[in-house]
Amino acid sequence: MSKEETVINRLKRLIRPYTKRVIAAVFFSLVVSGLNGAIAWLVKPAMDYIFVEKRYGYIIYLPIGLLGLYLLRGGASFLQSYLMRTAGFQLVRDLRNTFYERIVNLPVSVIARQTSGEMVSRLMNDIGILSAILSDSFRTFLVQVPSILVLTAVALYRRWDLAILSFVLFPFIGYGTRLLSKFVKKRRKKVQRFLALLTHRMNETVSGIKVIKVFGMERAKVEQFKKENQNAYRQFSRVVRLKEGTKFLIDVCSGISVAIVLGYGATLVVKGAMTSGDFFSVLTAIVMAFTPLKKLGRAYSTMQESVGVLERVDCFLELEPEKGGGKRVMGLRRSIEFKGVGFSYNGDEMVLRDIDLVIPKGKVTAIVGPSGAGKSTLVDLIPRFISPTRGVVEWDGIDLESLELTSLRRQIAVVSQDVVLFSDTIRQNIAAGRPEATEDEIIEAARLAYAHDFIIKLPQGYDTALDERGLNLSGGQRQRIAFARALLKNAPVLILDEATSALDSVSEQAVQEAMKNVMKNRTTVVVAHRLTTIKNADNIVVMEGGKVLQTGTHRELLENSALYKELYSSYETD
Repeated sequence: MSKEETVINRLKRLIRPYTKRVIAAVFFSLVVSGLNGAIAWLVKPAMDYIFVEKRYGYIIYLPIGLLGLYLLRGGASFLQSYLMRTAGFQLVRDLRNTFYERIVNLPVSVIARQTSGEMVSRLMNDIGILSAILSDSFRTFLVQVPSILVLTAVALYRRWDLAILSFVLFPFIGYGTRLLSKFVKKRRKKVQRFLALLTHRMNETVSGIKVIKVFGMERAKVEQFKKENQNAYRQFSRVVRLKEGTKFLIDVCSGISVAIVLGYGATLVVKGAMTSGDFFSVLTAIVMAFTPLKKLGRAYSTMQESVGVLERVDCFLELEPEKGGGKRVMGLRRSIEFKGVGFSYNGDEMVLRDIDLVIPKGKVTAIVGPSGAGKSTLVDLIPRFISPTRGVVEWDGIDLESLELTSLRRQIAVVSQDVVLFSDTIRQNIAAGRPEATEDEIIEAARLAYAHDFIIKLPQGYDTALDERGLNLSGGQRQRIAFARALLKNAPVLILDEATSALDSVSEQAVQEAMKNVMKNRTTVVVAHRLTTIKNADNIVVMEGGKVLQTGTHRELLENSALYKELYSSYETD
């Protein structure tokens, strides 16, 4: 399939859901085109009948007739434009829905490879530009192509030789427009990449503003942003130059064509080979034809821009969503087991190697090890945020790859160091895993998580709206809401990934109490928590360099593992 065919197929796919609106718009565009032709056609009888034959009594009907034609054309143009523009807005709405749905259904490992700025830029900027395909470019083609054909037919009928002479430059316009539009398409892709980078820089700055300030990076960051913004400006300028170059080319060719018609046509009128009515009818048709031709040139450039953007959006939409198996699970009956598991993020260096591990039902399993040992990677395998590069992880003897993802994740609650709360009320954040939960259930979960007392002291209590990421709460408060969310979900398996490592001792005491309630009667996997949790764990897994070195109880490992003894000493002094 050629590149042109691919573009056409993409456009067909985009337009297909809005076929009814497009068909209605086509009808009104044909009405507009017919009325354009009628205006040019009526110039001859108006000129000859009123001015040449001097029947000035009919001159009053000329403005009335023209006004009627323009009113009809304006009404048809309004309806056609409204239908196409709303279809363009529907296209943006539906594409953004599809894009967002794809984001939340992509594997975590795929999303991690994309910058947040790039995804936001594609969702908002790129898809917004695509509305121009329907609301501007396609609409222009619908109206202007028939208009050009009708006006050309009028000119040919009135005086074919003069019409052909005036249209001799059309091939040059077509070739020049196509060539310049190809450059526009390439430049637009660069513009979108720079816009994505700017969006990423903005997100990065907002989330890292404390680091920027404390390390005195303000000037460096401003200069970096200005430089990248200047690069985006340069690409924008080149796009504008190319688009305006298309307009200039058509203007020049239009001027030459009109000059030819005026010179040659006036000579024919003087010689009596042509009536002034015919001459002005042809001239009107040609002048009216070049106006839509200019619009077509701009529309073609815009369409090429949009197609370049569509390729970027398509690249993202073609990413494979998460895939699970067909088996469902209900609770954990025996254990979660790792068998010969290895994992690599980039296909080269193995982050996990030859992991053989059993996490028994109803027990607390703590995973400890130095930074970079692979602890968080190991627990990310359980809810299938990532999949093993080799080996298998089994849930009651069933390979996780064969389990339905929704069913699997319904059995798991996760509380991590980096608590994610959404810009919503506290109530809705706690009920995120169980939207159907009652008010009493939400309050009970908050009580058990030691969050109820501080929540009711807030101005709107459970209806308090959280800022982005819940930054209008303290770290300990955010963590306790996260525990309340996990409690309310009531999942049989709980993963605590360094959930207290960033807290001060006062906040940790409240969170530790909440942890005890959350862990009751659950299979719990705890990553590198401080002293209390590790000491009370039923089984402790010591990791280093992506391998499991030893397993055992706190007492056994103090006696047999030098690394654990070193880690325990460091936790104790924290």
